[in-house]
Amino acid sequence: MANKKNNRTVQLLIRLTPKEYESIKKKAAKTGLSLSSFVRQSVDNVNIMEAPPADLPKLISEIKRIGTILNQLLFNLKFNGTVYPHELEECSQELFETVRMLYRAFKAPKGG
Repeated sequence: MANKKNNRTVQLLIRLTPKEYESIKKKAAKTGLSLSSFVRQSVDNVNIMEAPPADLPKLISEIKRIGTILNQLLFNLKFNGTVYPHELEECSQELFETVRMLYRAFKAPKGG
């Protein structure tokens, strides 16, 4: 199969206002695509999604860890009938911090 890049022999020159250019450039950067790839995919009506935050694997790992802690707490409650307050406080604090990290990672940037 021929490389797609080799088949691209036609060049398109368009004029944009600085505002239009910056808008397209920002949108392409959010997706992690090059400007050319972004425009080609836009023309082909491809559903383009923003790239996930760089620290997404760390966030997923934190959520899994908290899930394990919650599971242990519920196990203790079910089979022992007790959960120690310091365990609940620790889990609650970790959950709060992780939710804060998620919010920071996914909130929309101002002006974008």
